[in-house]
Amino acid sequence: MTRTALILEIEGLLFDTQGLRTHALRQALEDEGVTAKHDDVARAHAGRPATLALSRLAAAVGLDAVGRELVVRRAGDAVTASIARGAPSFDPRARDALEAVAADFPLAVVTCAAPDDARHLLELAGLDAFVTTIRSIAETPLDEQYAAWAHAQRRLHADRGVAFAPGPLLYGAGQAGLTTVLVGVDTGDASDSRLVSLADVDAMFIASLFRAT
Repeated sequence: MTRTALILEIEGLLFDTQGLRTHALRQALEDEGVTAKHDDVARAHAGRPATLALSRLAAAVGLDAVGRELVVRRAGDAVTASIARGAPSFDPRARDALEAVAADFPLAVVTCAAPDDARHLLELAGLDAFVTTIRSIAETPLDEQYAAWAHAQRRLHADRGVAFAPGPLLYGAGQAGLTTVLVGVDTGDASDSRLVSLADVDAMFIASLFRAT
């Protein structure tokens, strides 16, 4: 029997972290003497780790390597502190959908969150018992992210994998050979399929991805 792994980003799909990440990165930039508009930071950061968001911000062009590293670390520390003070809101329907499919498919997480933050969020959602592998791409260049997706699939001893993520993260998943599902707003990024919400995932949807193969 073919073993199919489900590998997902939890930020933006399960947990609403966009606001706190935008605030953290904007503040970290200001601490380094860089002023950026809220909307510009929000667009750059949507579905991307801070390292990639910086490369999309015109205001951050003048930062040298040390400055960029400081900004990313400060922003990450601020997000961790914010999550520790109180969990961001999450979609209970998406949580219930993941718990249901976990009966048939092993689950792993590849995320922009730091590993400890991701574990904490999963515990708060009651999903920690269903996720056996967490890989962070918080500081991973785009052309190296495929390794995290491939590693997660191997750890689940799966023959094939399905990646659920915002559009910007699917490039690495596709490079790793996973079937890709863009969840949420259509960003124009390439994917094999699309879901409006992670709450819509079920065994029938997974089966539909492989009917022609």
